[in-house]
Amino acid sequence: MQIPLTVALLTYNRANYLEESLRAILNQTYRDFELLVLDNGSTDETPSIVLSVKDERLRYVRNPPGHTAVFNFLSAIRIARGQRILVTHDDDIMEPEMLQKQMALIEARPDITAVWTNASVIDGKGAVLQPSISPVGEDRIYEVGEYIVSTKEAILWHPPSSMIFSHRLLSERHIRNMYLGSPGVSTRRATDEGDQILPAQMNLSGAVAFLSEPLLRYRRHSAQETNNAHLARTALNLFRALLRIMRKAPDLQAYEAIFQNQIVRFQAQDIVMSAKSWSERTLLKQMELLLKKGILNSANNVQSLIYLLPLIVFSLQTNREGVARSILNEIRLCDVKERPWMLALYRWAKHRCAGGNIFSTLPKNSRVVVLGSVFIAALLLFEAREAGVQVVCCLDSNIQRQGQVWFGCPIVAHSWLTTCSDPVELIILSSERDSEVETIEMLRAYDAVTPIRSWKDFAMTAEEVI
Repeated sequence: MQIPLTVALLTYNRANYLEESLRAILNQTYRDFELLVLDNGSTDETPSIVLSVKDERLRYVRNPPGHTAVFNFLSAIRIARGQRILVTHDDDIMEPEMLQKQMALIEARPDITAVWTNASVIDGKGAVLQPSISPVGEDRIYEVGEYIVSTKEAILWHPPSSMIFSHRLLSERHIRNMYLGSPGVSTRRATDEGDQILPAQMNLSGAVAFLSEPLLRYRRHSAQETNNAHLARTALNLFRALLRIMRKAPDLQAYEAIFQNQIVRFQAQDIVMSAKSWSERTLLKQMELLLKKGILNSANNVQSLIYLLPLIVFSLQTNREGVARSILNEIRLCDVKERPWMLALYRWAKHRCAGGNIFSTLPKNSRVVVLGSVFIAALLLFEAREAGVQVVCCLDSNIQRQGQVWFGCPIVAHSWLTTCSDPVELIILSSERDSEVETIEMLRAYDAVTPIRSWKDFAMTAEEVI
């Protein structure tokens, strides 16, 4: 009799978390699965912890030292015996009914090729940082192609540790070549955006689903690879991969210009994140060329112009107004009004065209902090300085960004809020997310009193006073 599900637990030198993760899997209310523990040659107590478990569902595979997490993932894909697979990690914790609820949905809809869940966020000690990553609401089922199309506007981020998917739909040849390290086959793509691209790959063949209930405790700690990721390049690789997938579905090719301009947007973000000064001639030239490229992409789809809005604000800030104004006049309000972050950028650009500054209502020499150090944050830095507002620092959880000086502003960890000697008057959020409740809750763990406002609030209010 075939096994319905393989749960593959990837581990390496995290004995301090492993036991709790293992126990949560084995105590699931759904029990018809094999547990495949893949150890990348741990040198701590990992082997003894695994071998102490007496459960006939468990298989322990210890790979030789020196392999990557991608190799461990590919090993799981190749040796799993289940009809479907869930690849989880040694620092995350499943809620008791997670597998039961996912498999019940698959039983009701066998055409579902992937189902993942919402998650809460915990710290290294297990304390809750966010009750849910995505706002809790209705479950979602995306029929063939619908999830791929939805990514043109927003990625429904999912923790990889919660996704059950039909691994046999993946290209066996590509998996084998990556596994064996064939020349010309990159494994970087799997680490950069593999967690996000899998639902899109599955959606080519069948429906995919998202359960809104937080059924996984996703652990955030300093040793995670996500704290080392280059966010702009991850997003850039993601949308390039999504464009390749979309081109395999003829019915979706009307959206090509939108995906192309998403790529332009993240190319611009990549450039800005690496820049040091607004006056860099190379920066200004590169941004100008990207804006022109985006205009060409939009020749047959005017809606795709909305993804150029960050570049338009940048051009207006740096006195390259001619092209920016003409593009802004082509953008239709109906294309942005249902998307809060795009509408805010549109109004910000309109305000700049009228000679305004979204921070003009803040007292001069106000001391503020910006959360984030990506494209929107850079635009906020420029706007604040022009208005005479002092940006003390940018807060960023990415340890590769921390310690850098970016456009003259230091990038620091969130914990800086607990140690700063001179209080700040405002924390400004730079996120594009519609809901920032969870972000605010996370900041309140470090600072319980400083007012917090989104950049979107400033942009929307500024337009009203023109």
